[in-house]
Amino acid sequence: LADVNELTTIKRELNYRISVQSAKLLRLLKQKDRLVHEVQKNCDIVTACLQAVSQKRRKYFLCTCVLV
Repeated sequence: LADVNELTTIKRELNYRISVQSAKLLRLLKQKDRLVHEVQKNCDIVTACLQAVSQKRRKYFLCTCVLV
C-alpha cells in the first residue's frame, strides 16, 4: 500500500511539473511568435527604405546623365 501511495505522489508531482513546463513553453512560444513578427515588420521597413533610396538614386543618376 505504501508503494501505491508513493507512486500516486510521484504521479501527482510529475503532472504538476509537466503543467508548469507546458505553461512556460506556451509563454515562450507566444513571445517567439511576437518577436518574429516584430523582426519581419522591421525587415519590411528596411526593405522599403532601401527601395526608396534606390529609386531616388536612379532618378538622380538619370537626371545627371541627361544633363551631362
